[in-house]
Amino acid sequence: MLRENALSEPVLASWDFLFLGYSTRGIVSYLDIAHIIATQWTVAATGKVPFTGAYTRFALLGHSLGTLGIRQLLCAGVMQPPQMLSALHSVTLFGTPLNGSVFANYGAKLFGGPIADALKPGNPQLRMLRSWNQTVQPLLKWKGVQVVLGTDDEIVGNKYADLVDFAGDSIPTFLVKADHSTLVKPKDWSKSVIRDRILGALQ
Repeated sequence: MLRENALSEPVLASWDFLFLGYSTRGIVSYLDIAHIIATQWTVAATGKVPFTGAYTRFALLGHSLGTLGIRQLLCAGVMQPPQMLSALHSVTLFGTPLNGSVFANYGAKLFGGPIADALKPGNPQLRMLRSWNQTVQPLLKWKGVQVVLGTDDEIVGNKYADLVDFAGDSIPTFLVKADHSTLVKPKDWSKSVIRDRILGALQ
């Protein structure tokens, strides 16, 4: 829907969009996703093929597991492209597993590959990311991260105990009536709160 409506919205029309995907079976840690993002950021910032010019302003939009890769990149200064944080316009995370997912206990059959262990509630990798985030955020001072969660999201949780804040997140977390899927696949783009969140992030 974003791709289909990008040219019809004045705010969206001023941006170019790159959609990054990956096979979860090839992901072992959040660092793997962070590496994918950093690599493509560098290519865009230097104007290499397939880009036709060097980009100087970036916004990051993520969903589910991808949001943890974005958080990892914010924390891992050594992985960041040159001047990344100064070029970062905004960060918006939809359906982010702030405290993992109870469904990860079903293992690789559902999530695919070893990353399932890194999605279990309270797992060591997630605890390390939260601690890393809390340690370096006051030093790196990236722009506030907007978290958008669905009140009907049973994948990442929708109870207070599931909604663990990370240092540097914009307060409050934005709650919408949606499940894990409709957070990124709204039925009606023009009337969608998700549309409004994206437009707000890119203004």
